[in-house]
Amino acid sequence: MFVSVIYLVPSNQKQPESRRVQIIKGQNGWILQCDILNDKDREVKYTIIVTVDEAARQDSAVVQAGKTYTYTYHIPLQQLDKGVVTFSLYEGDKTEPVEQGTYYIGNN
Repeated sequence: MFVSVIYLVPSNQKQPESRRVQIIKGQNGWILQCDILNDKDREVKYTIIVTVDEAARQDSAVVQAGKTYTYTYHIPLQQLDKGVVTFSLYEGDKTEPVEQGTYYIGNN
């Protein structure tokens, strides 16, 4: 099992914020999972882009104030060629991601 944990400390906030990204090997492929914490006092829309070997998928989620949303993306073994997975998380209309990472996974 491969697990990756990422901690993000935004420069514009006083309190540290944690977003946990994991890639877990399952029986039929891999599972990318990210906990998105909205510590703001209003709901926030997030845009999530997952790219697997250059094929991108875009999703969105609205997270209520003070709540956590768990995003899950299944990566079947037959979808993997090079095994390069990129995860990008955008908050609201921001053009720069608040979280981004590239992961290298195998197809066996």
